[in-house]
Amino acid sequence: MGSDDSPFDDVSADRDYLRVLLTAVCVVAVVLATATLPILAPGGTQSPMESLIPLPQENPFGEAGGTSTGGSGGQLGALNPGSQTDVGGSLDSGDSGDSPYQSQDTEPHFTVTSSEPAYWRTGAYETYTGTGWDGRAEPQAYEGPMAVDGMSDTTVDYEVRLAKPATSLPTVWRPKSVSRDDVMVTEYGAVTSERPLPAGTTYSATSVTPPDDPEVLRTSGRDYPADIESRYTGVPASTSAQVGPFTDRLTEDSDSPYETATTVEQWLEANKNYSLNVSQPPEDDVASEFIFQMDEGYCEYFATSMVVMLRSQDIPARYVVGYSTGERTGQNQYTVRGMNAHAWVEVYFEGVGWVQFDPTPGQERLESEQQAMQNSSQEYSAAESGSPDEEFAVGTPADETQTEAPTDGGGQESGGDETEGTETGADGTGDSDGTGDSGDGQTVSQSGEFIVELNRTATPGAAVAATVTRDGAPVEGATVSFNGEPVGTTGPAGTVSGTVPYEAELTITVDVASDADPLIAPSVPRDSARSFAITGPQAQQSTNASYELNTTASVSITGQQVTGGEVTVTATVDGVPVRDGDVLLDGEQVATTDRRGRATVALPTKPGNVSVAVERDAVSGNTTVVLEQLSVATSPSLPLALPVAGQTVNATMGGDPVTNATVAVGGEPTARTGAAGQATVGLPFAASAEISVSKYGQTATTTVGGLLVNAAGVVLALGVLVAGTVVGARRRNVTPGTVWGWVRAARELAVGALVGVAVVADDLLGRLRTRLERTVTALRDLLAGRRSPSALLDALRVWVNERLSAAEEAASDAVAVVSATDSNGDDGTPAARVTIREAWTRFLTHVSLRRYWMRTPGEIATHAIERDGLPPAAVRTVRDAFRAVEYGQRDPQEHVAAVEDAIRTIEAAAGQQSSATDDTDDATEGRP
Repeated sequence: MGSDDSPFDDVSADRDYLRVLLTAVCVVAVVLATATLPILAPGGTQSPMESLIPLPQENPFGEAGGTSTGGSGGQLGALNPGSQTDVGGSLDSGDSGDSPYQSQDTEPHFTVTSSEPAYWRTGAYETYTGTGWDGRAEPQAYEGPMAVDGMSDTTVDYEVRLAKPATSLPTVWRPKSVSRDDVMVTEYGAVTSERPLPAGTTYSATSVTPPDDPEVLRTSGRDYPADIESRYTGVPASTSAQVGPFTDRLTEDSDSPYETATTVEQWLEANKNYSLNVSQPPEDDVASEFIFQMDEGYCEYFATSMVVMLRSQDIPARYVVGYSTGERTGQNQYTVRGMNAHAWVEVYFEGVGWVQFDPTPGQERLESEQQAMQNSSQEYSAAESGSPDEEFAVGTPADETQTEAPTDGGGQESGGDETEGTETGADGTGDSDGTGDSGDGQTVSQSGEFIVELNRTATPGAAVAATVTRDGAPVEGATVSFNGEPVGTTGPAGTVSGTVPYEAELTITVDVASDADPLIAPSVPRDSARSFAITGPQAQQSTNASYELNTTASVSITGQQVTGGEVTVTATVDGVPVRDGDVLLDGEQVATTDRRGRATVALPTKPGNVSVAVERDAVSGNTTVVLEQLSVATSPSLPLALPVAGQTVNATMGGDPVTNATVAVGGEPTARTGAAGQATVGLPFAASAEISVSKYGQTATTTVGGLLVNAAGVVLALGVLVAGTVVGARRRNVTPGTVWGWVRAARELAVGALVGVAVVADDLLGRLRTRLERTVTALRDLLAGRRSPSALLDALRVWVNERLSAAEEAASDAVAVVSATDSNGDDGTPAARVTIREAWTRFLTHVSLRRYWMRTPGEIATHAIERDGLPPAAVRTVRDAFRAVEYGQRDPQEHVAAVEDAIRTIEAAAGQQSSATDDTDDATEGRP
């Protein structure tokens, strides 16, 4: 059968038909597989078709803007947290909606280049439902830098590259700006997208973190904004009835919201074990079940319980999801995987804002992640800071003290250790010395002695309540003075309140309503029991004595400690704010502290060490701020620094990268440094280039010299190379004409290849469309009964076998055909071989076969004999000679004479056919 023949009457037998048919078969197979997979797969398994094609009214990524209903985080895990989320579940529950926060998937979700490690936040929730959280809110379009509420500590610049699709962009709390203008911002500070951003998406962002210094947080009181307090302190009544009494007893000695938060966090970490496979899913109230009934859980349980416990104490808190820091895999680079999906807590502090707390046992969590990596034959190391003043890392032993858990759901607390504290100060700021002194010291009194008891350790600036008793009964009407200054008169309970002066000693004087001499407190060391005796009229008169006070203040600095930066100075003594204190920079007063012991000051504009001190009367404290000097280093992108070439600029301060710094070349700003503190600039065509970096009021400059010298050296080296090439070429008789011939040949080859590709592509597309149409026609005939399936299959089988045989022969003949059509004998080919090729080329001009270069010599010869009517013997002579010379490497001289005769015969026959055709045409035209 000829190569163009087909077993189908109306379908061409072109070799591309096989590819089209096989493609159709593959498509049918895929459709059948996706349709039958759910039947064969375990229950709950989603078929590939379902994952690729959304069902009606269903978005595979959740609702627009990263919202979805149900599920613990949606199909994309913490990259698509959704507006609602359930808490809990079991790894072996068989539920396709298993929590992403149980995942031990080691596949990366995104990578980050950041100036500092952080938790990567994707969502937050406001309302506790008992079984989960609700955070539905209408996001607003991002319109540029966002306002930052509360105190600011450090600025974090980072660049993120997504490895998975996401509807919520991981950011550091509190995001200030993001490089994309097609995103939304929720009222909870999450950056979302209406449509899923694909894997490979990159963006940069800047965040300003709140302070997490315990000394700063401890000074915050309970004067919350009304909106914050009303929205973030509510829990269901049934939950509050159980959790509230227990948390009341647990935190009864806590002086401030910060101490309450740390007490709750420490209790959860000490009394609950970390496990990804919880014993049972929650049925009703997650927090109550975890606190009173469950022994273990993972981050969702810990975070939910801490939020609920804090809210029961009227402390604003919310549930937050995202990712922990991940693994540091390069300089300032972090790889964040599916197993890093995490949930934690944000607690609101007056005057500070929302601060991150992580009650999940960090050491156990990191060890679980390390084990997951080892199971996939990968090493893993990580270090994180989850809560203020907390750090943990893989391999660091956890020092946790277990305490007894509550005995029942009715709020019976454990009998273990509790964080001690004192009552809230009279000014409502939660003043505390941080020692937990409960004031239960014993004093043995004699008849007639006066007893004065303070409700807390005397600390400068602290509000204390002094109670005066005698023989166990309160003394009413006694005048009490601190260091000679009256603070008030005792009431019916014998109590009076006053503020401890900022002095080194406290002298307490009690005046009674009688003719007796005033009563003076005896000398008492500051660390003694709080109760002490004052001699009354019936006992021996005491002498003047004093109560020793701590006068050393702790000074904390919050904010970016850089030249010209603005920072907040906080001064405390044993956790009590130093109010109205003078703030001094290098001995010069620049500010005064407020009621929280805070003051905002501007740092000097020159690098160096700066002494920051706070003083009030006898109380003082100081710290040193190191203002690092900006430095710049450069390295060439090429082995040598050359004019017009690239130069990498690296800006640092104290070894840390400086982000968003302005880079100038020759005084002209050209770039800004990225999250790694680097930028690439182009060098000018000059002998040298001055590169400067500016940030924080500083400018660091460096000079890249020897540019023209380096360029001259490169030119010289190239000249030597060219000269050596020329000398070598001459020795091998390679002339410029030869080289030019090579260039022309290469050019023609390239142009020919491009044209050939274009022609073949166009032809294939046309043939593909034709074959598809004919395939559809054949299938319709089959369905209509005009052709039987067996006949169709038999014809297809025969056609496929012929195509395979033709393909094998084509593979061996292809090179020869190309050589025959391209050779012209100018390349040193023997004359006899050229004659054979020329004869073959002349023969092809008389063959009507299209695309002869895609056929074998045998197919071409068959077509010439059967279709074109050329002399069979002459055609076979040319065919056999061409095969023998091109494939068999036979001596072409043996075939020259026979081939010349054969080609003359072929040309004569072709000429006769052409004449006959012309005569027929003339006769037709002459008819009336």
